[in-house]
Amino acid sequence: MTTRAPPAADPHCRNCGAITAGNYCADCGQETRVALPTARQFMREATGRLIAWDGRLWRTLYALAFRPGFLTKAYLAGRRRYYVRPARLFLAMSLILFAVIRFEIGTADTSKLLIVDNIDKATKADAGADRAGEGNVSRTPTLSIDVDDDMNFVVGGSSYLGAKLRERFNKFNILSLEEKSERLLDGALRYGSYVLFLLLPVFAALLMFSYVGRAGRYPGRPKLYAEHLVYAAHLHTFWFLVLIAVLVVPWQPARLALAAWVIYYIARSMKSVYGGTRWGRALRSLFVAVAYTAAVGFGIAGLVFASILLR
Repeated sequence: MTTRAPPAADPHCRNCGAITAGNYCADCGQETRVALPTARQFMREATGRLIAWDGRLWRTLYALAFRPGFLTKAYLAGRRRYYVRPARLFLAMSLILFAVIRFEIGTADTSKLLIVDNIDKATKADAGADRAGEGNVSRTPTLSIDVDDDMNFVVGGSSYLGAKLRERFNKFNILSLEEKSERLLDGALRYGSYVLFLLLPVFAALLMFSYVGRAGRYPGRPKLYAEHLVYAAHLHTFWFLVLIAVLVVPWQPARLALAAWVIYYIARSMKSVYGGTRWGRALRSLFVAVAYTAAVGFGIAGLVFASILLR
């Protein structure tokens, strides 16, 4: 009995039609072997190489946690094959962070959020500035928002915008304290990722501004905005990783150790990526920290307002 010879291999890619000469298409990257996978191969593909024990994720997480500045320098040097790209890493870790927050905090009481105090102080400062200018009789009514101890938002001012905001905030004020807390937490988890994505380029812009000039003295220092953005993504992802550990590990000494590691990590990564003198890095870090803290405050305030108004 004669056996049928296997069909000749098709030299064309099944995906794009280009002529192939290896295991992968040089044009689109698809593998040339298109046979159906075995059950084991199917499950491996389902989990993905990203989370496989021999995948890039674990190598990337180790470098991210214990080698400050390494991933940024490797990416800028073109060594990107064996590590997760910074944008994908930032996205994945932010999603994990919000999932852990939901699991660990649940419907915890958020009535003592710092943002409530910050909004109250900011609006009182604005009100004080308005009272200081009461001598001007032509002053137009201004918009003010105060927050009391029961998390009630009181909108002042007689403008059209003030009336609309007052109407929306009044719907929030009639809720119980527990319902208000749950609304704020749900809003934070729903819109928090958008705030993070908006804050990331702000942090990169602050880094770029703080390191303007003296590029010739430090030729390896990041100069382009995209380079600062890569470092910002890696540093934020490290912060997300630390926050996850803080939420998961309730042991106070471990949290103190993590806090000390964060301080060392930032200093070490700045030295590794940007170089320069110790005092120069310290002053630039102080400027970025102060400016970015203000940006985070505005972001959290916007997050609270979105949680209340966009319902």
